[in-house]
Amino acid sequence: MSKINSRSKSSLFLMELIIVLLFFSISAAICMKVFASAKVKTQMSRDMSNASFAAESLAEAFKAEKMDGKPMSALYPNATEYDGVMTVYYDADWALAEKYEGKYRATLEEHLDGPVTEALIKVYAENGDLLFDIVAAAANLGEVQADGN
Repeated sequence: MSKINSRSKSSLFLMELIIVLLFFSISAAICMKVFASAKVKTQMSRDMSNASFAAESLAEAFKAEKMDGKPMSALYPNATEYDGVMTVYYDADWALAEKYEGKYRATLEEHLDGPVTEALIKVYAENGDLLFDIVAAAANLGEVQADGN
């Protein structure tokens, strides 16, 4: 009788052990999924923050060019321009980069609207997703001064 009783106790212990291992395995899988999604969201948040900073920097350079006459090419020497759209490239650390080394790109497209020039600035990820966009406006001082005289 004691052998049968000890076998049932050991079987019960093994069943409990299997259930506990199963529970911890499922919990670990759920935690891994949560950590992976948190990492992706952190990277997206970092990209959006850096994209907004890059767009604001371009907007300030655009306004300075219109007010002071300083060309944007002095601030962004690696930028390209095609069909009236200026494109600036950034590497993975958001430092200015060459065209074919850029992971991110920002475009600036100017639209003249009377004495005001608007710039539509968009920042894209490597896969083409839009991260951030902003509109900047600056007065054309040459036209404003001509109208004022």
